[in-house]
Amino acid sequence: MPGAIVRGPTHVEGRPCLYVTVDDGPDAEGSPRWLDVLARHDARAVFFLSAGRAKDHPDLVRQFAEAGHRVGSHGDDHVSGWRSPRAVRASFERAERVLESLVRAPVRDVRPPYGRVTPGLVRWAREGRRRIVLWDLMPGDFLPSRSPSALADEIVRLVRPGSILALHDGPPARRAVAALDLALPRLAAAGWTVPLLPAP
Repeated sequence: MPGAIVRGPTHVEGRPCLYVTVDDGPDAEGSPRWLDVLARHDARAVFFLSAGRAKDHPDLVRQFAEAGHRVGSHGDDHVSGWRSPRAVRASFERAERVLESLVRAPVRDVRPPYGRVTPGLVRWAREGRRRIVLWDLMPGDFLPSRSPSALADEIVRLVRPGSILALHDGPPARRAVAALDLALPRLAAAGWTVPLLPAP
């Protein structure tokens, strides 16, 4: 999609890369699960956080950054950019201020709710030297019917070098974390690495 990335660099030191991203946090129950599973597999992620939840859980936001992950913005109210483009840009600006105050670093990665990108959002991102990050792999961890093993199988089957995997915090986290815990050893055995998506 013009103006947004859906994949990252394909290889690091000759090894194929998968980039993990997690939306909708932080969450008191889910976020510690994410921190544990990523540490266990020496993997990194970009966490696209909602400003309201970040204000409720500032310590978790800081833990993400301290653990070597990066914080990105998911806005502050999950408004669709297709319905209200101006409201979405304002939402991102509010969220950026909140998140930067917590991590004390620029927040330049943004992910619009539902992945809905508009020309105005692309212009806004470019003007502020921000980057819109979408994905090419979303196995549907938000669907209660998907088991962790089915999600893991789909990740392993569909991943390509440079894939950006979109998973979710909050209620889906239990399934999503379990799926990643199953998928990452299989990928590691096949030579994959899970680094942090390079900064914009």
